[in-house]
Amino acid sequence: PNRLPAGTAKLTFTSGTTGTPKGVCLSADSLLRVARELEEASKPTAPQHHVALLPLAILLENLGCYAALYAGATLSVPSQRTLGIQGASGVDLPRLLGCLASRAPESLILVPQLLLLLVSAAEQKAFDPRSLRFAAVGGARVSEDLLHRAQRVGLPVYEGYGLSECASVVCLNRPGTRRPGSVGRPLPHVDVRLAEDGEVLIKGSTLLGYLGEPAYTDEWWPSGDLGEFDPEGFLYLKGRKKHQFVTSFGRNVNPEWVESELTQRQHIAQAFVYGEALPHNRALLWPHRPDCTDAQLAAAVAAANEALPDYAQVHHWTRLKQPFTAANGLLTANGRPRREAIVAQYRAVLTESALSEESAP
Repeated sequence: PNRLPAGTAKLTFTSGTTGTPKGVCLSADSLLRVARELEEASKPTAPQHHVALLPLAILLENLGCYAALYAGATLSVPSQRTLGIQGASGVDLPRLLGCLASRAPESLILVPQLLLLLVSAAEQKAFDPRSLRFAAVGGARVSEDLLHRAQRVGLPVYEGYGLSECASVVCLNRPGTRRPGSVGRPLPHVDVRLAEDGEVLIKGSTLLGYLGEPAYTDEWWPSGDLGEFDPEGFLYLKGRKKHQFVTSFGRNVNPEWVESELTQRQHIAQAFVYGEALPHNRALLWPHRPDCTDAQLAAAVAAANEALPDYAQVHHWTRLKQPFTAANGLLTANGRPRREAIVAQYRAVLTESALSEESAP
């Protein structure tokens, strides 16, 4: 108990991309304030049945459930087995779609890969999104192309942004005020500004401290994310400050941006992009299916490149012989790439001047 800051009501763990995840200590006041703001944000669509798709160990789903209860809505919490969701990477799609059809949710919280599955299913008439009134998506960057596809099939998707250290949601697109490609405007309980280098700084609902460390007393929390505001106050994220690389032409590129364009398409399950001090960016790719051809991968890369400026496009790619996993040390427990470990293992492939058709060991 003496390792917890006073007032800790919930302990949630960061993803830990470079080491052991840190325990974030949050107060009840911070959590419930965010839940109230989420309930307020969804109020124009008045969803009356929320189905929890994400595990309750994920803070964002916690807050979504609290918001549903504040709204007096019905809350369904099916098991991950019932939903057909297996850990961070596997989904039994027919089971998931069957569960959604039987429960007819009016609100959902999605990560980008779940959104991609539902959009693709709706395009093939295998999923009817008409019961949905409010679907929040977050947890990672969402490609603008996927958001437009969601709109076309009638999925009411609202992208947001948050972090554990600020009790989850900080910004959110809302009914009547959304901009595809942005993460929305800051919610009323927080102030958001940009540092001189573009880093997003947040005040309000910040953590009490990390488990086993001194209490956090600063007013502003440095998010580690780069961003910019448009004239109407919508925030656009530009990737992680520490992940940004500089090409040999002096252009700054945030790899998460390029990777989201690659993976939120038909054939690519995992993508890792690298271009530090190189004239052209390179990618490591793992397909969704083993029978995916190199031609299909090439077409997916070409489609992603159409949505990117020239300096961010992928000019060389390598098909992996095995995926990134937590077991081989190349993913975190919640599915994020361990970037330094991937570069160390595949440095030769990422830096040699070779043709795109080569295969990595």
